[in-house]
Amino acid sequence: MIFSSFNIDFFEFNDLKLVLNYNFDKEIFFKETIDFNIWKQFINYDKDILDYLFYNILISSWISYYKLYPFANIKLPINFSDKRINFWKKFYIHWLWEFLYKNKLNPNIIKIINWTKKIKLDNFKHNNFINKSLLLWWGWKDSIVSSQIIKSDYDLLVVWKLDLIKLETAKVLWKTPILIKRQLDEKLFELNNNKNFYNWHVPITWIISFISFATAYLYWYNAVYTSNEKSAYEENIIWKWHKINHQYSKSIQFEKDFLDYNNSLNIDYKSLLSDLYEIEIAQKFSNFKEFFPYFSSCNRNFTINKKSNTNKRWCCNCEKCAFVRLILSPFIEIDELEKIFWENLFEKKELYEIYLWLIWAKQKPFECVWTYNESKKAFKLVLKKYSNWKLPIILKKIKKYID
Repeated sequence: MIFSSFNIDFFEFNDLKLVLNYNFDKEIFFKETIDFNIWKQFINYDKDILDYLFYNILISSWISYYKLYPFANIKLPINFSDKRINFWKKFYIHWLWEFLYKNKLNPNIIKIINWTKKIKLDNFKHNNFINKSLLLWWGWKDSIVSSQIIKSDYDLLVVWKLDLIKLETAKVLWKTPILIKRQLDEKLFELNNNKNFYNWHVPITWIISFISFATAYLYWYNAVYTSNEKSAYEENIIWKWHKINHQYSKSIQFEKDFLDYNNSLNIDYKSLLSDLYEIEIAQKFSNFKEFFPYFSSCNRNFTINKKSNTNKRWCCNCEKCAFVRLILSPFIEIDELEKIFWENLFEKKELYEIYLWLIWAKQKPFECVWTYNESKKAFKLVLKKYSNWKLPIILKKIKKYID
């Protein structure tokens, strides 16, 4: 199939549900639903502000569908100022580079055209906030650390689905998360498995950022806090003289640009962990033992189109599991680690290449992980900790590269 245009079409808002509409050449249509109907009291809103927020969500969520056939020209529905056009182009490019790299596609295929409809974008007068913030909640070690250092009164916000990991970690805080449901079009999953279409991971951080901003406005919260770490600033690989960063939408540059783009709303947006590397977050997390039985950071438990494997919170086979086990090891006793992961990952021969990858590789895997220096530092601390123990097989092999 050949399509000439991908249309970011329009949104509908009824019964507190936002429906996003997209299509390829008006032949294949997609509808995505975001449900803002939560248990909190809905507060009156200004239509201009709501249009602004919902158009931003419409224009940030399109990539899940566009990537099926990235040769189509992208048609957007809004006439933006040059400043705002540059904001979107910048993040489209940063966001799509990983996809283009993995599919070996020429970056010049991307064409954004047809900015048409004008809407009110600035000079909003909205100051009727309650003195309360939203903390984006994942049930991972990072958001748990944020919950322990946040200084304001806050509620937990979950965007997409509320699985057992998020729910049980929230219960430790005696909080019930606010859930904003997001439902992708089922046709997307069908076409993802069709060899005639393209597919690859889509970072969701910036989609969630725009959804969380709309939530904050609708319920009058004055801030949205995230848990993006300093380690997210490092690229994975340089390709065609461009730094490809799997975690770009978690970087401090994205945070600054996003806040500047939305500055007229007077809602704060900030990571509470932006000054901390992963290994520093792991050290802080080690003090919160009450979360050990419930948390996870394994991304395979958060796959969009299948249920979380909450009976086993860690797959113990991926880069993320290997890395989290490594950076927690200097700070948590060995018997406690065995209870968390159910096995000793340092004894798994099949993980050797992954652990070697953590400290010595031309390219980091496309995962939310480390910098090379902190991985080496973690291994040095672990080896020191094991000085009076028999070294597991992974540490034996890695030791020659660390000394």
